[in-house]
Amino acid sequence: MDLTLLLPLVLLGVMIFFMWRSNKKRSAQQQEMRSSAVIGADVMTQSGVYGTIVDIDEDNNITTIESEPGTRLRVHSMTIASILTPAVPDDASALAEHDVVEERSEIEAEAEAERRDGDNGSESGPNINKA
Repeated sequence: MDLTLLLPLVLLGVMIFFMWRSNKKRSAQQQEMRSSAVIGADVMTQSGVYGTIVDIDEDNNITTIESEPGTRLRVHSMTIASILTPAVPDDASALAEHDVVEERSEIEAEAEAERRDGDNGSESGPNINKA
């Protein structure tokens, strides 16, 4: 068998393997997301509608989403693109560090303002050239 024939076949086999593998991973991620879809979860649909799940009909694959109080949408369960989780760090010290940094910058800004005010007060009046 010639090497020029073997190389494209090997590349085709590798490409098919990676496509199968990525499809399997995507399928597992979707299954995990579907299992975490519970009543009260905040979701986003494929069309970009944000809402909260209020009812799930697994027999008919219908999920009812409340986008605003009083506005309910019935969508197919597969149209849920992602389940939103609040961006809260696991370690609360990150929030405290952020507050300390803001506090320091405010103190530095006040000190700079006082320095500028002090410099302006030490001058002997406005600098006016008399002609």
